Amino acid sequence: MERIEEITTEVCKTLIEPKEKDIEEYGLNIKEILAKLGELGFFGINFPKEFGGVGLSFEESVRASMILSYYTSTISMIIGAHQLASYTIMNASNYLKEKYLKDLNRGKLIGAFSLTEPQAGSDPTTIKTTAVLDGDYYILNGTKAFVTNAGLANIYVIFAKTDPNALARGISAFVVESNSKGLHIGRHEEKMALPYLGNATLTLQDVKVPKENLIGRANLGFIIAMKTLDQGRVLTASGAVGLMERALNESIKYAKERVQGGVPIANHQIIQSYLAEMKTLLETSREIVLRAAKKKDEEAKDFGLFSSIAKYFATNSAVSVSRLATQIFGGSGYIRGYVVERLYREAKMYEIVEGTNEIQKLIIANQVLKG
Repeated sequence: MERIEEITTEVCKTLIEPKEKDIEEYGLNIKEILAKLGELGFFGINFPKEFGGVGLSFEESVRASMILSYYTSTISMIIGAHQLASYTIMNASNYLKEKYLKDLNRGKLIGAFSLTEPQAGSDPTTIKTTAVLDGDYYILNGTKAFVTNAGLANIYVIFAKTDPNALARGISAFVVESNSKGLHIGRHEEKMALPYLGNATLTLQDVKVPKENLIGRANLGFIIAMKTLDQGRVLTASGAVGLMERALNESIKYAKERVQGGVPIANHQIIQSYLAEMKTLLETSREIVLRAAKKKDEEAKDFGLFSSIAKYFATNSAVSVSRLATQIFGGSGYIRGYVVERLYREAKMYEIVEGTNEIQKLIIANQVLKG
């Protein structure tokens, strides 16, 4: 485990740390950094070597994600969204794995996962996008919302209704190439944080997709999506852990340097209480996230439950930790240009993506009530 953490830290210090401001504030160097990280194997840490992966455990992938997100939420989230597409394609035929997965895991292709629609967010069973089989092709029509990596991606994993009269049992998943005729990317959303993490609406107008690009069997897409999102939630939680650690370290440094009343503010008990709370939330979150990752590696039946617990607790904690960091910085923490101000805005995103925390509590409660 130490090896992957050492390698990730070394890569981040060399490749990302000197360019952090350029990445987060100006959107520079992103494609170049992604290409290099792909070459180094960071897109496919826990994927099989036969499909271009590194062949390590999911836990090791999560540990690497924690460190990567410490240095850059933008790059971390791009890779996380990309991996959702890759995890989905792991359920596909060997033909699709050979055609797409190897290049996805090596960073030669960028992927995007597209399930959410304007009227179907927390309840994806109500999606309206359709896929109608016509000879050797499926014809896709519909609109997708908040597609992360839109415009950057070379391929999109699209979920559509192959049985419009069914709910969960009528959904299928497809690989759709970005240059497909009839696929259009809308205006990129202007968000409160992460301006260079692309999110946009995707419209499909009579898009022809070869029937071989169906992932798994028809009408089983919902099951595939839920299994994929279980992994995505742990990666989202790992991103929250990295953000918390950065917020804490920035706060410790500032508290030791900032003098009020003739002494560093770190000497004041109220600041010490904030730092203690932040550290406790960070380390508790880390352990919960790593436990969920181990559940995945062990193929435990309750992995889905623990992925929701990890996502809920870690992302909720990230908002609290970044808020306290901003408070420690006082007026400076409210000024653009200070890292903690940016982290506070970014933390809110983690509570919303991969299923809102309200949805995670429903999942947890349902599992608890089942016994």
